Amino acid sequence: MRTAELAFITAVIFGCVFKILHWPGASALIISGGWLLAAFYFPFGFRALPAPKPSDQVQWMSVLGGATLCLALSGLVAFLMRWPHSRTLLVCGMSGCAVTLLLSLFFRSKRPGLEIYFTGLLIRSLVLGALAFTLWLLFAGKPR
Repeated sequence: MRTAELAFITAVIFGCVFKILHWPGASALIISGGWLLAAFYFPFGFRALPAPKPSDQVQWMSVLGGATLCLALSGLVAFLMRWPHSRTLLVCGMSGCAVTLLLSLFFRSKRPGLEIYFTGLLIRSLVLGALAFTLWLLFAGKPR
């Protein structure tokens, strides 16, 4: 499962590089990698996080984290493709990532046995939320 996640992330990164260089196939790489990664996360994508057993995860946190990461990734893909309502998806995704980040920080200290699970959730929420926030901050209110 971790290999699939890394493959989808690599496809999105290569798609962004292709888009910057105006090479053909950029849109296909961004869309396919981004949507597959979003589908990988939603709603139970965190079953792939490093945990000793599936019972070492919190079901509702997996659903919340998967949904917010799916929303953030959808906003990022829509923003990169310059689709309408991409800023709305970015704001909803980064807000959801912030909530997931705060909850995983809270529960990480309360449940020491699930530290690996909450750390993985925390890192993914931090990275995608920060990326969505940065894109929104840099380009909010500016014409495309």
